[in-house]
Amino acid sequence: MVATLNVGRGASIFAMALAALGLLFLAAASYLTLERAVTSRESPEAAPAVLALERLSPGEFADEKQAAGDAFARDPLDAASVITLARIAEAEGKTEAAERLKLSAGDMMPRAASVQAEAMAIFLNRRDFEQVMGRLDGLIRARPQKAANFFDLAAEISADPDGSWAVARMIASTPPWRAQFFAYLLSKGQPEAATRIMDGLRSLNAVVQDLEIAGVINHYLRSGDIDRAYAAWLSSLSEEELKDVKRVYDGGFKHPVRGLRFDWTVKPADGLAYRLFPRNTASMDQTLQLEFQDFAGGVSNLSQILRLRPGRYRLSGEVRFEGFASPTGLVFRLYCLNGGEARSLDETSPLPQSTQWIDFEKTIQVPAADCNSQLLQLESKAKLSNEQITRGMVAVDALNIDKLQPLAQ
Repeated sequence: MVATLNVGRGASIFAMALAALGLLFLAAASYLTLERAVTSRESPEAAPAVLALERLSPGEFADEKQAAGDAFARDPLDAASVITLARIAEAEGKTEAAERLKLSAGDMMPRAASVQAEAMAIFLNRRDFEQVMGRLDGLIRARPQKAANFFDLAAEISADPDGSWAVARMIASTPPWRAQFFAYLLSKGQPEAATRIMDGLRSLNAVVQDLEIAGVINHYLRSGDIDRAYAAWLSSLSEEELKDVKRVYDGGFKHPVRGLRFDWTVKPADGLAYRLFPRNTASMDQTLQLEFQDFAGGVSNLSQILRLRPGRYRLSGEVRFEGFASPTGLVFRLYCLNGGEARSLDETSPLPQSTQWIDFEKTIQVPAADCNSQLLQLESKAKLSNEQITRGMVAVDALNIDKLQPLAQ
């Protein structure tokens, strides 16, 4: 009796074939992918394994070959017969013919994981990563509930420079699993892979979504790697935006509020809305307006992470209020960030509540120890309970930090 190739056996052969081709880094991922993702025997059950064919007598082998040929003649679209013919060609040492037949079977069964595994082995050997990603895309779409199980292979492909391009091109087409893939990379501690793919998207002039960039930045911040978080943010900026990278980024609010931590970030909350709005009818200069409608509790929703070196500085800006009512008023407070912990450093006086634009400023001293980065945040002057309400509008503009000479000793 001829042995049949079950899914587990197919996955093992696929992994061994990759190893033989010198693609060890992909073999392990591909094997695990198939082991986890294939839950049914969707591959043609009648296809015998190559090792089983090699153990047949010449007569039995000829009968098997004849039967497969007859089945193919009756139905050229019968994937089972095509797979069997591929096994026979492989047993006869006809590698090119076997590959052609395996790829044909893959085209016939685009959603069959074990069949696609053999096709992907061929394309990996050819370094045709776009074909591999196209077939992975089909498998992920066919089994959305198993999508994460296929992401390992896509992540491994992205580690190869050519593979990274192929993954980026696939992501640029905005497949339905795009957001899930980036989330998966970060959940597995692979922000570098996500960054490589985003760099590829930028090279293709494709859009990198702010949520994707924010995921990488926040991952690095949570791990305490603020330098990499900052580098990820810088790489997301356009040439025009880079011109406004100063001690305070975009203090004149020329650019969109993207919420990427090192630019202006507005934390959503009930009773809070914000918009960029012209300073006056005769000017195109923009301001940031925060509107509070029965906002419960303390305000701490507008912030930006800074990278000030130790020294003496002057924080300045302009504010304007309309219909504003708060138990304590608002201040700009500066924190030192160290290992994910925020320590209050200094704050402005309560911001002057006027319907006209009013300047404010504050001299601050950044210490040399435990203050490599800082958080600038607009806050209520004191802690408020949820029963205490803030109402009205505050507009902010012209925020800046100047370096001052150290005080004479």
